[in-house]
Amino acid sequence: MLTYSYNHETSNNHEELSLANQQLILQALSNMPIQFQQKEKSLQMENTKLKNENTELQSQLNKLENKHQELINEIQDLRQLVKRVYQEGEIQIQYQKQKNQQLEYKNESLTKALINLQNNLETFAQLKDLSSLLDDSEIQEKKVKENDSIQ
Repeated sequence: MLTYSYNHETSNNHEELSLANQQLILQALSNMPIQFQQKEKSLQMENTKLKNENTELQSQLNKLENKHQELINEIQDLRQLVKRVYQEGEIQIQYQKQKNQQLEYKNESLTKALINLQNNLETFAQLKDLSSLLDDSEIQEKKVKENDSIQ
């Protein structure tokens, strides 16, 4: 009999525990939608916050990419400018070299002409002296002839 009563009590205890468990489970299940809703709401808020941050970061990224592209374009423009300036410099150098060659040729020509003129001046001075001597000798001859004719 003891055994029966113990088994019966145990069986009743199990039924009570089982009933209590069921009530707890039902209570937990009824509370779960509220918890899930709260958790879902929290996650949605966090998701919205992250989307806003993402949008802001994307905007900043776009600005940085635009600035980067502007800098690349500016570098390309500067390279082209440097290349043009270099080419123009080369053209200017070639022009100056040609101009210098022309001026050197003219200087050589003028130097030769100056030397010729100096040589000619000496020759002309000698011719002038010779001409003066001839004139003087002719004058002397005329005077001698005049003197001879007078006498």
